Amino acid sequence: MAKKSLSPKGKQQFKAYLNKVYAAVNETVGEQFDVEPSVQQRLYEKAAEHGAWFLGMINVEYVDQIKGDKVGLAVSGLLTKRTDTDNDDRQTSSVVSESDKGYECQFTEVDVHINYSKLDKWRNRTPQQYGDLYSAIYRKAMTDDRVRIGWHGVSIAKKTDKTANPNGEDVNKGWIQKVREEAAAQIDEEGLTFGHIDADMRNLDVVVESAKQMIPEHLRDDSELVAFISSDLMSDYRLESLAANGDKATEKTQVNDNRVTGIFAGLKSLTPPFFPSGTVIVTYPENLSIYLQEGSLRRHIKDNPNRSRVEDYNSENVDYIVEETEAIGIIKGITKYEEPVV
Repeated sequence: MAKKSLSPKGKQQFKAYLNKVYAAVNETVGEQFDVEPSVQQRLYEKAAEHGAWFLGMINVEYVDQIKGDKVGLAVSGLLTKRTDTDNDDRQTSSVVSESDKGYECQFTEVDVHINYSKLDKWRNRTPQQYGDLYSAIYRKAMTDDRVRIGWHGVSIAKKTDKTANPNGEDVNKGWIQKVREEAAAQIDEEGLTFGHIDADMRNLDVVVESAKQMIPEHLRDDSELVAFISSDLMSDYRLESLAANGDKATEKTQVNDNRVTGIFAGLKSLTPPFFPSGTVIVTYPENLSIYLQEGSLRRHIKDNPNRSRVEDYNSENVDYIVEETEAIGIIKGITKYEEPVV
């Protein structure tokens, strides 16, 4: 049963933390306040440092306006040339991709609470430890869903429905949805089987190579490309590897920092958090961006004894961007081949 009130020591610890947070922003305790852009940026940097490794691979961009042009991907193909200057002026080429598709950040809420019983478990920690524990939970709440929605988001509802859309499908349009709308040729959702001579594709290497072939030739053989492979597809190789090699690492797959890594079709391959099942994506990690409007993060921490909890209300303007839609190949609906029952 949840505690109905904080212990005296727990209450003292929470009040000290609350006073510190509000003093740092020069606001009255209990009021909503704007989070400084530098603090907003540090929130995501700290998340990447403390386990949210995928945020450290992709772009988290801070933009001034709620709507504008993409930042662009610094992969533009051939730049070297020669000009007949007797007849023509030399012309420069952009070092980043340019697109007529821009961004538009959407107002997004992340409102969470922590029960008194949880807070009271920290009552004997030092003030620094207490703050670190609270901040870690706060960061996780703010950042995990950013990635989840990036993979699964398909629409922007006026009122979201968590029950019907458990992965935030109606919170915002994520990366895969942006490719559906902006570059349909770069995504294959017809479904295919692999892993057998009678399957659509013989093995996972062929599937990854097929996704790679969706990218234009002048970008396709860049060593910075990676393959994102869902855990259900990767699991067969992990099981086969463990069965054959026990605890020994293999060249095909290994576990590294809580992520599966391997080499498929010559590409470094891994499984991002919250990645949709039956999916392979080949792209540059920095081709995927989360845009945050600088200074849009607002926060309100409320002690609510009527519900025996502390409530933390947050809002931020967010968009998901594929910087260069040509530089991505997506295959969905992939399943392991099953022999027909006779």
